[in-house]
Amino acid sequence: MTEHSNSILLALRKIIEKVSAKRTFEEAVNSLVEEIRIATGADCCSLYIKVAHRKVLKLSATDGLQKDSIGKATLEIGEGLVGLVAKKQELINLADAPSHPNFKYMPDVGEDEFSSFLGVPILNQGEILGVLVIQCKEKRVFGEQEETLLITLSAQIASTISLNRSIKVNEELKVMRYKGKKGSGSIAIAQAVVYKPPVTFENIQIMYADDKDIQSELFHQTMFQLQMEMDKANLYLQENRHDMAASGYMSGYGSMLDDPEFEEEVDAEIFNKGYAATSAVKIVAMHRIEDALHQGDDDKARDMRDFISILISRLVHLAPKETDLSSPVVVVVQSMPAALVAEMTKDKIAGFVCLDSSTSAHTSILARDLGIPAVIGVNLDIADIDGRTIIVDGQNSEVLVDPPSSLLDEYTQLIAINKKENNLFEKGKTDPAVTLDGKRITVQLNAGLDHKDTDFSGQIDGIGLYRTEISFMLCDKFPSEEQQTFWYKNLLSRFKGIQVCMRTLDVGGDKSLSYLPIEENNPALGWRGIRVLIDQPNIFKTQLRAMIAAQKDFGNLEVMVPMVSRLEEVLITKRILNEAIGELEKEYDTPIKRPRFGIMIEVPCVGLMMDELASECDFFSIGSNDLISYMFAADRNNPKVSKLFDAFNPAAVRYFKYLSARAKSLQRPISVCGEIAGSPLGCLLLLSLGYTTLSMNYSQIAMVKYIIRNVDLAELIALGKRALALNSSVKIKQLYIEYMKEKGLYWIVQSKSVG
Repeated sequence: MTEHSNSILLALRKIIEKVSAKRTFEEAVNSLVEEIRIATGADCCSLYIKVAHRKVLKLSATDGLQKDSIGKATLEIGEGLVGLVAKKQELINLADAPSHPNFKYMPDVGEDEFSSFLGVPILNQGEILGVLVIQCKEKRVFGEQEETLLITLSAQIASTISLNRSIKVNEELKVMRYKGKKGSGSIAIAQAVVYKPPVTFENIQIMYADDKDIQSELFHQTMFQLQMEMDKANLYLQENRHDMAASGYMSGYGSMLDDPEFEEEVDAEIFNKGYAATSAVKIVAMHRIEDALHQGDDDKARDMRDFISILISRLVHLAPKETDLSSPVVVVVQSMPAALVAEMTKDKIAGFVCLDSSTSAHTSILARDLGIPAVIGVNLDIADIDGRTIIVDGQNSEVLVDPPSSLLDEYTQLIAINKKENNLFEKGKTDPAVTLDGKRITVQLNAGLDHKDTDFSGQIDGIGLYRTEISFMLCDKFPSEEQQTFWYKNLLSRFKGIQVCMRTLDVGGDKSLSYLPIEENNPALGWRGIRVLIDQPNIFKTQLRAMIAAQKDFGNLEVMVPMVSRLEEVLITKRILNEAIGELEKEYDTPIKRPRFGIMIEVPCVGLMMDELASECDFFSIGSNDLISYMFAADRNNPKVSKLFDAFNPAAVRYFKYLSARAKSLQRPISVCGEIAGSPLGCLLLLSLGYTTLSMNYSQIAMVKYIIRNVDLAELIALGKRALALNSSVKIKQLYIEYMKEKGLYWIVQSKSVG
């Protein structure tokens, strides 16, 4: 036996003995890379393991690269030198790795100082399990001894990786996954705490009492106490910059506390019929709930039921005590009262799981604005969940119960990555959205309330979509012209100097008002948007008058109408708008600046009428959610057909291009305010098709601006031309994925999914 062979055997025996002595897989692979680096004299040794069911290699252990990149750094099969080893399933030995065409620079892992590279595939029965790599700072080809050592050890470690993968797969198969009907926020991991109200509306017995004065006094004192508690919760929300949440919270319950008729009716039940206070409250509430349900106002009925349960709890001295939690928990509830969300501060609640799919709209506003991950409409056993570990995935509307350590690690890493990415995006949120080739892109905000305490300076170029219906939804009757004028004036003043595009009241479909119930067999194709307003001209003119009056001193208003499908709708709207302006000019005895006027392109037929519409409009704005849904006759919230809702479908891509080109030829600005504008791949698609104005939710602005500053618009335009010639959404999407990889941006897409 040669001295060369002897040294390999000694090194192998030493490494195998040390690795075998480790108790866990993680300890074993960490020991493996350390011992290999020492035995080979390399400056770095790393192990990449293929993620199960995905064509992705993840850095699993390293001695030489950044330790905090373990579990985070990933490469697709075929990407970089490591990915090339996995794809070819062959050894690669290079003296000057950075000069290889497949070399991929990964700045976050700290490998920029290494030149030489030796990578060997880890295989099990022909299946790629991972890649074992050594690297050196000096430029040299690794010798036969190092190659032999790595090849032998890769065969040894293959069985260990395969066994560990089987254990993980078995663990993950056992995990209980529950799909919800809707979700919001990001991800939370915590212990589940089942919230059970001390008393429920249903279990209050009807009882009589002789002490009528005492019962009435008890009722009024309890109402006062509850008002104080709600004022305190409301103040907390406002002080912590959650004005939208505070507004929804107070509109849901505050109107009941401030309703003198409610108190009079309860007193009448106590004094006239001799009921105990709790019974009187329940009887009055039952009548009101029945009325609300009869009017089709389910939200009002739910709010009333939640409010009465809280009120009765106070009446029988069962008010919840201040919760003393050492760490945040996931609150699991059958129904989620808005008061519960408001009373428990953000540092005590990691997330919400609500079994009732039809929870209050005010509750949803609260959870979303407070940034609490929530999944609603989950079919799980509430009696068997308390104290168990839960993952709440608001992004995918999914709840995982008792996840194994492998999944916990995946989600924990994802939370950390999201936080790190958000911090990176936030650093440049006030920088202009200028591409690498110097083209300025207009980035606007989709809004629904004033965001009074958010400093938007430098962050946005305007309000591309202000959803006026949100304020209407937080009222229990149509707001007056004075009330609307007050809202709009505050908004226009707040954004003085930049354009604010207000969409006229957009109800119907999946958006309803309690005081304007719309019941239809097919609401998506029914009475909604501009169709409702034209049939309700008084409501329409009142809103337009309020908008015009509000902008008199500012001049930064744009008016936009939704759901247009006919030229006649635009002509009627302009007539009512002209009447409103004329009336106000007479009342104020002064000329009023006309706002810019535009329409939303949501119904596909509008694209064939742009010539006629352009003569009546100043601009177009695409509502991509409805437009794509109507193009493919597919509801994106219906799991049976949601896959048909595809912005990268060749028909959608070509139609988007047609709309941008047609608007340009008609010399009319066109923007996109649907969800595609705020998605990583979607914004690139739109830029490549000629769109330079994008409007999105606030949480997406910093990310999109970061992407824009790292791409070249000329390159994207060329990419768009290639996309138009392709015949499948898979091929089109892959074009943009490859471009993101080329620009080092694909990690933004990858971070949105869990292994």
